[in-house]
Amino acid sequence: MATLLLPLLLFLAWPLSLAQAPGIPVPKPKPPGEPFAASVLRVEVFFEEKPASGILVILQPLAPNRLPSAPSVIRLTDNEGRVSLPLPASPERLLLSLQDRERGLRLQMPLAYALGTWSLGPYRFSLSLSP
Repeated sequence: MATLLLPLLLFLAWPLSLAQAPGIPVPKPKPPGEPFAASVLRVEVFFEEKPASGILVILQPLAPNRLPSAPSVIRLTDNEGRVSLPLPASPERLLLSLQDRERGLRLQMPLAYALGTWSLGPYRFSLSLSP
């Protein structure tokens, strides 16, 4: 009889464990968070360890079929070899192009593979994302 009474008591006491004690205020729901700000791509280009100004940096959004899907974002590096570009899409869907007409550099690659610091001949590139 005691073995049948214990499960019955647990079954009846279970809702009481979920109930809130009287006098405790019910917490208000949190408002939705603010939307995230668009990410910014920061690019630094150096040629023979000196800032390379005038390098053309192009971001091209791509559709899933790898064709252009929107207008490109185009900027030139400043005197410090830096440029900041707003990201119109996720890095996996962007094609990065770097061009230096004076020295004959023309480079294209998916942005997701270009992030970080790396070198190519006399050039050194540093690409990073920031919110």
